[in-house]
Parts: sequence; C-alpha cells; structure tokens
Amino acid sequence: MNRLGALVACSLSLAGCGEKLIPNTDVEDTEDNQKVIDYCEQYRIALEARDVARLLAMTTDDYYEDGGSPSGHDDYDRAGLEQRLRSRFQRVEAVRYDIRYRRVVYFPDRVEVYYSYYGRFQVAGQTAGESLWFSEVGDNRLVLARVPDGYKILSGL
Repeated sequence: MNRLGALVACSLSLAGCGEKLIPNTDVEDTEDNQKVIDYCEQYRIALEARDVARLLAMTTDDYYEDGGSPSGHDDYDRAGLEQRLRSRFQRVEAVRYDIRYRRVVYFPDRVEVYYSYYGRFQVAGQTAGESLWFSEVGDNRLVLARVPDGYKILSGL
C-alpha cells in the first residue's frame, strides 16, 4: 500500500510538470518564442487597424505569396499585396482578428509561425448606413525572415 501511495503521489506530481506555455497559445514560453509572438501580435494589431503602411513596413522587399493554384494566377508579390490590402480595406469599417498561436518552428534563415484565426469584418453595404458582418475561421502559416532588428514577413498575409 505504501508503494502504491508513493507511485500515485509521484505520478500526480509529474503530471503537473511540463513545458510552460505563453498565455493563450500552444507555444512553449521561451525568450525567442515570446519575441516571435510579440512581433506577430504587431501584425494582428496593424491588421485590426487596417494600417496598410504598417503592414507593408512589416514585410520584406521580396515578399511573395503563392496562392496555391498550378497556373500561378493567384500569386502576388509585395506590390500585389499592397493592391490587395488597399482594395479589401476600402469598404471595411471594422476588423476583429483573434489568433491562437499553435507552433513556432526555427530554421537558419526564417521562422515559421503556425496559427489558427477567427476574423470578423464589418463591411459597408450597398446602401448608405448599411453594414454587413462576416467572419472567417482558418489556419495559416506566417513565414518570417530574420533581420538585424528582429523579423520581417516573407509570406503568409
């Protein structure tokens, strides 16, 4: 009985041990991970503010988005990103964008951040004073380049 009690006590104490996570994420709480998450939160805040200039300033000069089609008709570079942002934000009145960070993966030349998002968008309707809300839920990967003062976004917007 003493052995069983000691085994149960040991098992319970070990169950409480594990990696400490950054609050509201599934990401281990390390200094490097915290810096990456902090940078990604700047992106989220800029997106909610619909701040095209800030979003573009966060991207690399060689930003490129592969839309996934075989023909490449939906691919775009940094200039295309600017056009897409300006076009989409033209009628958007409000944005709420929640991110749940799932994983951060480090490579010598980049960092990949995997996350789930829940975006809600208020868009001007067809008639004056009319607003429509829509939402989008999904998973995404933000690819960050390492730069001397932190990070810049290579793809994933």
